[in-house]
Amino acid sequence: MRLEYVCDMELVYREEPAYKGKFLLVRPYGSEEGTGYGEGNGTLTGPKLQGKARWVNHPHRRSDGAMLPDVHGVIMTDDGAQIMFTLQGRTFFEDDTGKQLLHTTFEAEDERYCWLNSSVCVLEGVINSQTLSMRACIYACVHELV
Repeated sequence: MRLEYVCDMELVYREEPAYKGKFLLVRPYGSEEGTGYGEGNGTLTGPKLQGKARWVNHPHRRSDGAMLPDVHGVIMTDDGAQIMFTLQGRTFFEDDTGKQLLHTTFEAEDERYCWLNSSVCVLEGVINSQTLSMRACIYACVHELV
C-alpha cells in the first residue's frame, strides 16, 4: 500500500449561542470522561479536492483525556459537487496542541468524485486548543497487494 496526497483540510469550530461557546464538553461521571459537541466550517485545498465544508463533531472523551472524534459533514466543491465525509480516530493533547490520527471516508454521487466511494483515507492533523482550529493533510490509501 502507498499513500497518495488528496488535500489539505482546515476546520474551525464556530460560536454557537445555544451553548454559549464553540465546543460543549459534558463530564457526567466525575472524571475526565465525557461527551462533546461542536459545529464548524472548513476549507479543503489540494490537487484532488477543493471546496468548503460544514460539519458537526460529537466526540467521546476518554478518562485519560484523549478525544475520539466523530465528525460528519458535507463538502461543497469549487466545481459544484457535494460530497459527504466522516472523520474518526484519536486525538492526544500535549500542552495546547492536539495531535490527530484519523481515518476518513467520503461518499459522492458526482462521477468526477466517485473514486472516493471506494477509497479509505487517513488524516494527520494538529489542533490548536486556543483557537479550536485544525489543520490537516489527507491521504488516500492505494492498494498495491495484487
